[in-house]
Amino acid sequence: MNRQISFALTIGILVLTLYFIYYLFFPLTKNQSVPIKLGLDLRYGIHIMLEIYDPSKRILSDSEMRQIMGILEKRLNPTGTYEVVIQQAGKNRVIIEIPEITDTNEALERVTKVGKLEFKVDEYDPNTGIMTKKTVLTGDRIIRATVEYDPTTHYPHVAFTLDSEGAKIFEQITREYLQKPIYIYFDGKEISAPIVQSVITGGSGIITLGQKDKDSALKEARELAIYLNAGKLDYPPVVLEAYAIGPTLGEKHLKKSLEAGIIALSIVALFMITFYRVPGLVAVFALVFYGLLFLWIISVSNTVLTLGSIAGIILSIGMAVDANILIFERLKEEIRAGKPINTSLDLAFARSFDTILDSHLTTIIAAIILMIFGTSTIQGFGFALLWGNVVSFFTAIYVTKTVMYLIFYSNPRLVSIE
Repeated sequence: MNRQISFALTIGILVLTLYFIYYLFFPLTKNQSVPIKLGLDLRYGIHIMLEIYDPSKRILSDSEMRQIMGILEKRLNPTGTYEVVIQQAGKNRVIIEIPEITDTNEALERVTKVGKLEFKVDEYDPNTGIMTKKTVLTGDRIIRATVEYDPTTHYPHVAFTLDSEGAKIFEQITREYLQKPIYIYFDGKEISAPIVQSVITGGSGIITLGQKDKDSALKEARELAIYLNAGKLDYPPVVLEAYAIGPTLGEKHLKKSLEAGIIALSIVALFMITFYRVPGLVAVFALVFYGLLFLWIISVSNTVLTLGSIAGIILSIGMAVDANILIFERLKEEIRAGKPINTSLDLAFARSFDTILDSHLTTIIAAIILMIFGTSTIQGFGFALLWGNVVSFFTAIYVTKTVMYLIFYSNPRLVSIE
């Protein structure tokens, strides 16, 4: 690497370092948080584990599980802006983490309701002489539901739009039952019984919510709209565990994790500078660059940072400094063999490359296996370990190398290790 290239690359690395610092920590100057999503174990919220079975075949297929998780996602995150974590655990279990919520009952109601909407009409059975209610349409035909207000009373209701087949059925029902009630049931409970005033065409209608105060009606209308838009669950889930993590515990976890990371980085930095002097200082700078780059990747990829992830990061710090030690020890051997410093520097990086690549590749393979077969916490650890090793390899080989060559061109004696 010649002088001009090493100088240009070093400038680029410094610019990137400043950008990462600005991106990650500038929000703190405006009393905002660092732009990294924290997992449930680092703040507070609710953890729920569900088990779901089809009674006829017990175990559900992967596509059925994905559909169920999609429904739960729409129920818990209807706007798509909330940081809810929903992931499959094993064949029939789903783990749900809802941050910054403490009402466990409300969360359980959202995830355990079947969400089945039925339109029923009165039907007389001549054999028994009993009037029964027959289901003539279900909520599966609804493609969109919204909360609207009556223009006269300003009372909230749910307006819905049906698909083409549902529109035909609804038109036929309202024509047949003109001036008669249509009963609307949600999860087996009657919520409305409007009288058909005219034939309804176009596949749209409204669901009123009975005589309630306006606030209660609005809350119920919003809940109903969420369920109708998300769809119904074919198989009612069973709650295996549900517990809340308090704000104090989450803050304690985060504080302890940060302390562990700072202590680990400080000890590593002290060791490197003590044993390798200026090259050790370069390695510390590479570690700082590594940490900033890693946090930036977590931020822009919208990855949730958990305790498992932090453990993976701390372990990756050790992997990162290990690569630098291999390079510096090889540099020592070449200098002791009487070779010029520039040749020793070239050989140190060239002959360390294969060893560093092999060690990182084996760890990356292990991390991928953890991500594929592990549970949520293990997957977070595997993700951090995977990207930590990718970033570690880049910083050890390219960042350390670039800065070392620039120092060599400035003063060769500074990179000499005896």
